[in-house]
Amino acid sequence: MKSVLLVFIVCFLFMPLATRAMDKPIVAFTFDNIKGDLVPDVSGNRNDGTMQNNPNEIGGKTGKALEFDGSRVRIAASDTVTTEMFAEGIFTVTMWIKAKRAGGEWQQVFRAGPNANDTLFVNNNGLLSWRGMVNAAWAGGMCETAAGLVEADGWTHAAVTGDAKKFQIFVNGELAKEADFQETMGNNQEYMIGGYAGAEQYSGAVDEFAIFKETLSEAEINAVMNKGILNATAVEPDAKLATSWGKIKNIK
Repeated sequence: MKSVLLVFIVCFLFMPLATRAMDKPIVAFTFDNIKGDLVPDVSGNRNDGTMQNNPNEIGGKTGKALEFDGSRVRIAASDTVTTEMFAEGIFTVTMWIKAKRAGGEWQQVFRAGPNANDTLFVNNNGLLSWRGMVNAAWAGGMCETAAGLVEADGWTHAAVTGDAKKFQIFVNGELAKEADFQETMGNNQEYMIGGYAGAEQYSGAVDEFAIFKETLSEAEINAVMNKGILNATAVEPDAKLATSWGKIKNIK
């Protein structure tokens, strides 16, 4: 019995004390609990969104989603969703999109502002493009996928990452494009889901939107895609140290 106890103690000492998922996002919308014009931030950081021009609530990839057509959700810059988070280069933006691929050729699924900066476009040919202002000039196609990856009127998972060395775009959990990082201008005062009013506003739906202040791996992006934001970023229960130690002491 002493040998069994020794093996148990050794295993216990080398057992992880807590199994954590990835860090929680700095802003996250499931769109399942909208209150009036308020889109609650489920990350716990109180970066609630404000709906503008009445986007429609529809059935989402899971639960509810918002459909945009001349409408948007505004997120104000804050201590966590900072003005410089994309310029600094360490970030991940994830979401499900259901693009109509109709209307303006270039559509802003997500955009920083008020100046044109840090924008995820979908083109009517089904490509995704991450663009922004570099050295006071518009840098089109900083990271841009091939055409045809975004299905028309079907749900597509999209993620953009930066690690201050590279940009990467993932489509349905797979790396679709990698390009060299470029530092954008920053000084963003707000962020829009659905884009700004005008020819490049987005026509389509968004569900399970999140921004992370870290560079998610492909495996982590797949976890967010397959499990959902809340489940993928939840903290697993810590090992019950007192209970476990009590069990060891009770072995005879």
